[in-house]
Amino acid sequence: MPKMIEIRRLDPHDPLPEGRSHRVIVLRRFDEDDPRKIVTEITLTGAPGQSEVARPAHPNGSSMSLDEVIAAAQQVAKTEGIDQVFVLDRTAGQLEHEVIEHAGDHSFSGKRLDDTDSEDGETGPDMRPQTP
Repeated sequence: MPKMIEIRRLDPHDPLPEGRSHRVIVLRRFDEDDPRKIVTEITLTGAPGQSEVARPAHPNGSSMSLDEVIAAAQQVAKTEGIDQVFVLDRTAGQLEHEVIEHAGDHSFSGKRLDDTDSEDGETGPDMRPQTP
């Protein structure tokens, strides 16, 4: 009997799983280049600092649903001999739902949405409306 791949759903604001072992992670988030767009990725981690990221799509180029990406991630896990897939939907929080309802506009709430990682010196996208 084939081994079942466990799906571990994390809360929207949980950190990404870390560690030395191989992992398969499904991450759904707002696109860095276009905050009005949502992307879903599969990440296969290996040795520290090594990872492969893919954005699965249908043959016609259309985006897959989260459930379809999870199914694809299960196949990756099966191929790699990994027994679990972590799923992290960064768009599933209350504030994120409001952003989606406002067609990706991040300025409606008056709350600052910041995707800057000061530890790594990376500046995230500015999600405020652009002025011409």
